Amino acid sequence: MKMSQISLFFRFLLGLALGAALDYPWRKTGISKYERGLEALEHYHWGLVSLIVAKLFDFGAIYAGAGLYLILVELTQKHPFAIKSDHDLPSTIIGLILVTILIFTFIIL
Repeated sequence: MKMSQISLFFRFLLGLALGAALDYPWRKTGISKYERGLEALEHYHWGLVSLIVAKLFDFGAIYAGAGLYLILVELTQKHPFAIKSDHDLPSTIIGLILVTILIFTFIIL
């Protein structure tokens, strides 16, 4: 491996750790998105936003790692991807918009 590949790998690992650090208070300290009217925003939405940012900037490996972590941790939720929750339709619409933006960033850039 070249030094730049090693550096990229460690930035990606740093992003994974950052994703875990962001997830911990979200799950453990009682931060409630419901009290703030943000129930439609899920972990994977923030993960998709991170992947979009990763594509747009040179230091994207950190954002890619954080985004991947947030998307994968969504699978451990009570209602992964808001399936069968009371906010599944708005969450799905937000997810589809973000996936469309992500696809276009890969096509255009």
